[in-house]
Amino acid sequence: MKVLYIAGWGRSGTTILDNILGSYDSVFTTGELFYLWRRGLNQGRRCGCGLKLPKCRTWQEILEVAYAGDDLDAKRTAAVQRRTVRVRDTRRLSRAELDGEAAGYRDEIGRIYAAIGAVTGAQLIIDSSKVPSGAAVLAQIPGIDSYLLHMVRDPRAVAYSWMRPKNQPDVKVARAMDRHGATESAASWVAWNLLIEGLTGSWFAGRSRRLRYEDFVADPRDTVESLLESTGTAWSSGPFQDVATVRLPANHTVSGNPSRFRTGQVVLRADDDWRTAQPWPPRMVSTAISLPLLRRYGYPVAA
Repeated sequence: MKVLYIAGWGRSGTTILDNILGSYDSVFTTGELFYLWRRGLNQGRRCGCGLKLPKCRTWQEILEVAYAGDDLDAKRTAAVQRRTVRVRDTRRLSRAELDGEAAGYRDEIGRIYAAIGAVTGAQLIIDSSKVPSGAAVLAQIPGIDSYLLHMVRDPRAVAYSWMRPKNQPDVKVARAMDRHGATESAASWVAWNLLIEGLTGSWFAGRSRRLRYEDFVADPRDTVESLLESTGTAWSSGPFQDVATVRLPANHTVSGNPSRFRTGQVVLRADDDWRTAQPWPPRMVSTAISLPLLRRYGYPVAA
């Protein structure tokens, strides 16, 4: 069984990439599987198909196979995850074999991956959880060929996106999503990317790739299909109607950016409004904080 884990700080284009990958006939995307227990089962948020996740037949079948008569205690699993698989635990989780609660969590999410493969028959499972600690756990699950995609985007564009209001439609009462200021966004961008880099040279050596959002939208079809080829995944049909236009079907993603609910024809183009609309103070703050990694990822200091 093969799993491609997409990691990166939020608002880096992971959701649209995930939705496209999941539209290929041999691929199943979970969305942000890391949040299955807390958001999907405990909070009853909506699956990508539109139903509340506990009511989605696909996820009912997956959970029935995964737990096979054992008790599913979503509150307990979410609590274990909060204690042991936090972002700040990434380095600890990646330095040695897991034990205690972390090992138990590894085994439980391993059962979920196995059940997804059994129920969907997918050659490749996409997990776009983004969280570095989740990737560190995945790398230690027996029986899985795990791959890591490190997704990055210009930190000034990311900060601009986090500062804009955006509705959260998959909760009981619609509300605005959390927002992050330029300082918090840029600091998290640096921290998460450094943690992900640490994984690419250890557990995922030879099975990782870094992808810039800007390069993806410049050549989406070739980028997506080269990703599939890099994991040895064959396909007979996909969503592309031309090099930059896709037709997206409904999906069964657990969590993610609200754009995961978008279906039908989508024309992919660079989201670069930030270049003219972003005020100078947050742009300068984002640039200063992220300066150590800007050139490493090929971004100009003056943007």
